[in-house]
Amino acid sequence: MQPRTRVVPRLVQALVATLALAATTAPARADEPQPPWLSIDAPAEDGAAVSLPLVEVRGRAAPGGAAAHDLVIVIDASESTILPSGWDVDGDGPDGRTDPTRAERYADSAVLAGRMREADLDDSVLMAELAAARALLDRIDLGRDRVALVVFSDDAEIVAPLGRPRPVLDAALEEIADHPERWLRGTNFGAAIAEAQAALGDTVESLSRIEDADEPDGRRRSILFLSDGEPTLPAGREMPRQHALWSAHAAAAAGIRIHAFALGETARPGLDVFGEIAALSGGRFERLAEAGDAIARLPQTDLVGLAELRIVNETTGRPARALRTFPDGRFDGFVELAPGANRLRVDAVASDGARATTERTIVRAGAAPDPRRAETLLDELRRRTREVELRAEMERTRRVRSLELELRVEPRSE
Repeated sequence: MQPRTRVVPRLVQALVATLALAATTAPARADEPQPPWLSIDAPAEDGAAVSLPLVEVRGRAAPGGAAAHDLVIVIDASESTILPSGWDVDGDGPDGRTDPTRAERYADSAVLAGRMREADLDDSVLMAELAAARALLDRIDLGRDRVALVVFSDDAEIVAPLGRPRPVLDAALEEIADHPERWLRGTNFGAAIAEAQAALGDTVESLSRIEDADEPDGRRRSILFLSDGEPTLPAGREMPRQHALWSAHAAAAAGIRIHAFALGETARPGLDVFGEIAALSGGRFERLAEAGDAIARLPQTDLVGLAELRIVNETTGRPARALRTFPDGRFDGFVELAPGANRLRVDAVASDGARATTERTIVRAGAAPDPRRAETLLDELRRRTREVELRAEMERTRRVRSLELELRVEPRSE
């Protein structure tokens, strides 16, 4: 990783250029009609006839509009991230050891070799961050949305540029896992946020060419910032915090939201900084009791402002089964059908309290169902049910840990 000597000047220039661009952009008129933000994609037609007693319902609920997303996942690889995450990330039990292939690679690093004698590095904070990133990627529509990966320690690096396909993203995550010794130094929040903004295309050069850009307007841009610590760089009593806030200001001026996740107890000293960088950009701040809780929480990230979604067959009164919602507002679920006409209702609630409802009528006809199609549908229902149950259990565990964190009594100072 090459040292970055012009980070602060670049931030100043980017901030000025972005503010100038924002000043020349005309706001949308309040009286312009807004498109509906809740839609059903399947079943596509109202009154459609089906022969099976089960139908899949798919759609999208995007209160702020169904714009595509550009997303940067920022992964902390500072020295503290080789400590335990509180989760059995690789699933080999409490007595598990570091994967032998990785252990051989790690043997040349004094820091990693020392930690391996004490703990399973496959369950470290860093490995939990990488597992959380993979879990989120599983729930992103990479055909529509674009993701970049940034890793940071004392400096930051774009390890997968925006818009790369899933194999490239997976390879970048695996490379971090295989060679963490490339980082494992201090913690520079400001450099990480600045590099994430650069990954989204916000440089002075790109801003000056904005009129010639091929990308359509209206893509939403976000940074998911993960760290288990507090900023320690650049050197100076207040510089680490000020640099982080400076970078957050620049991102906010460019219309980028930062969702900040403080991982575990080691992040406690930096909680105010996490909160401020999220607040400055209109993003969210979450404190996770254990670093490993990110594996459950990150895939549930809401990028569109959707608080709740329900699907009900009002004819039978039964809710949808294996209902899933995705970060970009997509949803799907299976609804059981009674013979004859079934009125399906989808209700969505936005984070600001706005509500939307849409319906479909599906007719279950008397024709004999296709056995192969029926079995395929049942297999998919079983698979999604297991997925939903696993995520629900992980989320319950995370919430219990978060409650324990909130109820923990702070020691009194003498």
